[in-house]
Order: sequence, then C-alpha cells, then structure tokens
Amino acid sequence: MNQNYRAPMKLLNDQIRVLLIGAGGTGSHLNRELIQLDTCLRQLNHKGLHVTIADGGVVTNANLSRQHFLPTQTGMNKAEAQVFIANNLYGRNFTAIPRQINPEDIGYKDFDILITAVDKPSVRFGIHQHRPTTGNVLWLDTGNDHTSGNIVLGHWCRTPQIPSICDLYDYSLLSDGDSEIKSCSSAESIGRQTLGVNATSARLAAQLLWNLVRNGEIDVHGAHFDTTTLESFPIHCSTKTWGMYGWSKTAA
Repeated sequence: MNQNYRAPMKLLNDQIRVLLIGAGGTGSHLNRELIQLDTCLRQLNHKGLHVTIADGGVVTNANLSRQHFLPTQTGMNKAEAQVFIANNLYGRNFTAIPRQINPEDIGYKDFDILITAVDKPSVRFGIHQHRPTTGNVLWLDTGNDHTSGNIVLGHWCRTPQIPSICDLYDYSLLSDGDSEIKSCSSAESIGRQTLGVNATSARLAAQLLWNLVRNGEIDVHGAHFDTTTLESFPIHCSTKTWGMYGWSKTAA
C-alpha cells in the first residue's frame, strides 16, 4: 500500500532555498526547469525559489551538443554561466559557487532542497556520509548512463521518512571510473550520453518537485526511465517498494 509523503509546511509557505550541485549535462537543463518552476509558483502567489548553483567545471565546445549553454559561454565557469542565464535573461537572483563543493560545506540549515546532478558516485556517497542526524532537508538526486537513468527524492538525514538515493543503493564501493573521462568532441560527448537523457532526467526531477509543492504531498518519490524504449517506472512511497531495495525505516 502506498504511503503519501506530505511536504514540510515551509516548502508551501516560504521561499524554497535550493542548492544545485552540478551545472553540466543534467544540471544545465535543471536550471531552466527551476526557472520555469519558480515562474509558475510566483504566478500562483507562492514565494518561489532561490537557487544556488555549484560547479567547478568550464564550458567547452563539446558541451554545447547536449548541455544547455549559449555558444558565447565557452570558457566560462559552468555555475556562473547558468546563473548568468537565470539572472540576465530571466530576471532572477540566483547565486553561483564557481568551484566543486565539498560535502562538509553543505549546511543543513542553509537549504531546503539539495539537488545533485553529478557523475561521480563518490560525491553522492560523501554527501550521504555527511548527512545530519535529523532535519527536513530533501535530497533530489538525478543520475543517468548512456540512455537511461533515475531520479530519487529522499530525506537528507539519518532518520528519513522517505529514503534517499544512497539509502536505496549502496554507493560505498562504486568507483568514479568512467565519470572522470572528459569528452573532447561532440561526437564523443553524444557517444557517452545520448541526446535527451539529461533533459529527460531534469524534466522528471522538476515534475516531481512541482507535484510535491503544488499538491502538498506525493505518493511517488522517484522514477527509472529509458530514452530508447521511452519507458518510465515510478518508485512509490511504499514499504513494499522500499523493501525490494533492502531498505526499511526501522533499519535506517
């Protein structure tokens, strides 16, 4: 039986403080989605979002094939490039952190939602290791391979009501491996991750946030998707579903 998760009242009544870690493949598309989400919420008399984007990478010509940057932004820091788009083209007041952020730098009182759009498993595991004991910070993770991926929304704490990506999957032994290989051309970039896989991940992630804030509750807190078969499979807020991943609230 599904168990609806109810949003903290702060998300419904106050401005939502978002930290987006990663402004590349999925993160660059997420920035546009968050801008749209902010616009819609404000038009419904919500206080909207304030987004901080962290990334230490630099925009290259190869990035332009599947990442959402302007051609004139090659050579710019990725976080600063995305914030430039948000602030100068859409009138937002987003903030850039132009460096790779360390898990210990994330303050659980500074943000309401943490979004990770990163390639390295070690980053996810590091964030999981530094989670606070309690709290209402939500962690929305987006991940993908060549043609498929998943999104998972969970609590970033040691006593979660809904499990995070690292509660459902063991990242402790995963190697960063291929994630550290950089693409030197558009052909290599598309060969590693097909066109649309990042945008699909970002769209589903933003839709999940919209469902939560707009409706005040959700009974689905993630999804698996495949861009080749065009299939999507929900992850339900359900003890039965969580048990299939080997997770339970009592064991958290």
